[in-house]
Amino acid sequence: MSRYKKTIIGTALLLILFVLSCLYPYYAPIDFNHQILIRDEHGKVIDRAPFPPSQEHWLGTTRNGEDLHLVLLYGAKFTLITAFVVAVLRVLLGGIFGMVLSLWAPFLKGYFKDFFLTMRYIPAILVAYILMLPVAGAPNDVGISSIVTYQIIILVFIGFPSVTLFASDLTDELLKTSFVQSSYLLGASKLHIIKRQLLPYMRSYGILFTVQQILSTLQITMQLSIFYIYLGGQNRAGVFGYDDASGNPKPASLSNEWAGLIGQNFTEFVLAPWIVFMPLIGFFFVIVVVNMIKKELEDQILGVQLMKRKRKKKKDGQLPVNLSPSSEKFDFIQ
Repeated sequence: MSRYKKTIIGTALLLILFVLSCLYPYYAPIDFNHQILIRDEHGKVIDRAPFPPSQEHWLGTTRNGEDLHLVLLYGAKFTLITAFVVAVLRVLLGGIFGMVLSLWAPFLKGYFKDFFLTMRYIPAILVAYILMLPVAGAPNDVGISSIVTYQIIILVFIGFPSVTLFASDLTDELLKTSFVQSSYLLGASKLHIIKRQLLPYMRSYGILFTVQQILSTLQITMQLSIFYIYLGGQNRAGVFGYDDASGNPKPASLSNEWAGLIGQNFTEFVLAPWIVFMPLIGFFFVIVVVNMIKKELEDQILGVQLMKRKRKKKKDGQLPVNLSPSSEKFDFIQ
């Protein structure tokens, strides 16, 4: 466990944040201390939202008069759970399909590559934007669960081809190893090969690839929010004080997830910079933690693979370089 200190610490931080966000309705106001106007004792308006950071508002407020630290705490669970669920589904479905492709239908691999070849040249954000347009302005009565389910399906579909090809290529490499070939010669079935010999290798790579896909999902949700496509859909009430030429309010995130908060407030850099900087710092913190976990897992997996290769060389009779005989280690008798 000491080899995974950063992974344990990072996972604990994200888990604490997720639990606090899930328990928000039990210890914090559901209206986020909503207050748009401040009046004096005579009822005269002396200030209006957004309010800057202060003792009353630790991180400031939004234009809707909501305490920003409460909004961030409430929306954290949607950001974390969506990234995790999408990443797990991508790796699980793509890994299974990749192994099936290599073991039972290798002749289809070329067609699969050709079919999804365009995904390498078309930006993922463009595909996601087009496919999510039908729910971008869906009415609030549609239900946040239905919108999120559709968005998760689209996000999984975008990353599915790359994960499938990775799993298929990894399976092809493992099928060439001596221990798998020996099992084939002894009459082992393909299911036995998967269970006993492929899955132990796939498990470690699967954890690493899941973390990588979490980063990928966070990135694409951030990009989608710039185009007002938020996880969970849009809030019809919009952002207070922002109306277009037709009188329609500026779209706001219904779920208050962090990418949506950044997207709906990215124009506030000059007038009220804390509204966009605070969600941006939180989002950056999550990315740094996940990236820290990814790097440690990469180092550990590469180290384990290197040790296995050294052991395999020793079993095959190959001596390490520092043990090879040389004339300096012998005394010659005249």
